[in-house]
Amino acid sequence: MNPAILKLTSYIQELEEKTEFDTLEEKAEHIGLIIQIKDAIGQLELCEKHGITGGSLVNELPETCTIHHQFVVAHQNESTNPENWEEVLFNGRQIWFSSGDLVVRK
Repeated sequence: MNPAILKLTSYIQELEEKTEFDTLEEKAEHIGLIIQIKDAIGQLELCEKHGITGGSLVNELPETCTIHHQFVVAHQNESTNPENWEEVLFNGRQIWFSSGDLVVRK
């Protein structure tokens, strides 16, 4: 397992041992910190699962003319003619992407 994930998991265990707080605000901040760290662990696990690193290319899909325009992923079938292209299905399902969605290249 990723050593950063191990370190953060250990830190969460340490934080969760604290049960007494001087104020309600201090308790809320403490819980918020735990939530942020758990979220960071989830993000690291997602990146690790998919091989996304700091060197990966991440692009945001551009704005389109209207909200009705969407993007699809297409297989070119060795052709520059869009009529020969086939839409890529994800787990057998069609997915349309919108402006602002991210494209990640490992």
